[in-house]
Amino acid sequence: MAKNIYARTIYFLCADKTARYPEVERIEKTLALPIPKIEPGELMLAMQQHKHKILLVDYQNYQPLNNAIRNLPLTHKIFEIIIFNVDKRLTTDELLSFGNLKGLFYKNEPSEKIALGCGEVINSQNWLPRKVAAQLLHHYRHVIDSQTAPATVDLTTREIHILQSLTTGASNIQIAEDLFISEYTVKSHLYQIFKKLSVKNRVQAIAWAKQHLVSQM
Repeated sequence: MAKNIYARTIYFLCADKTARYPEVERIEKTLALPIPKIEPGELMLAMQQHKHKILLVDYQNYQPLNNAIRNLPLTHKIFEIIIFNVDKRLTTDELLSFGNLKGLFYKNEPSEKIALGCGEVINSQNWLPRKVAAQLLHHYRHVIDSQTAPATVDLTTREIHILQSLTTGASNIQIAEDLFISEYTVKSHLYQIFKKLSVKNRVQAIAWAKQHLVSQM
C-alpha cells in the first residue's frame, strides 16, 4: 500500500524557534504541510524520545549549529537529512557528515522544486542530484572493495564491542560509559580499529561492521 504523504513529518533544525525563516515558510506553503522547528538541544532529546525524524537543514547555518553542539547527531541512522541552500559542490566527507542524506538542494533552487523533493523524501524516496548520488555510490563501492576479509582481521572482543556500539550511533562518551572505560581509552581503541580495518573514519568503520559483523550484532 502506498504511503500517505502525511505519514511522516519534516522538522526544520534551527538555532531559534521563535525566529522567522522566510525560505522555509515558502517551502512549507508550497508543500502544504507544516514544518515544525526544532533546536539542537531538543534534537538530543529526540534521540531518546522520538524515532525516525526527517530534518531539514539550511547548509548556510549548519556550521554554527554544529558548533553549538559538537556531537550534533546528524549522522545517526534515526535521522533522515535534507539540506538546502548549498552554495558549492560538497566533498564526499562533507556529504557523509550528514549521515542518512536523503535530499540536497543548491542555492537559488525554487521553493517549488524543494517542496517537491521534500514530498518525495516524506514518501521514503531520495532526492539527490545525479552527481551527488554518483559520488556517494562511488564511495560505498570503494569501501566494500577495499575492506579486508574478516578472517584476516584480528579484532579483540573489546574492539568488536566498540564497533557494535558505533553502529548504534553512540558517541565516544556514551561508549565509555557503557563499557566503564575512559573516553581516552575509547579513542585509543578506535585508532587501533581504524588501523586494522584500513579505514579512515567512523562512517567507513560502521560500513565494515554492518557487512562483516552481522552475525555478531
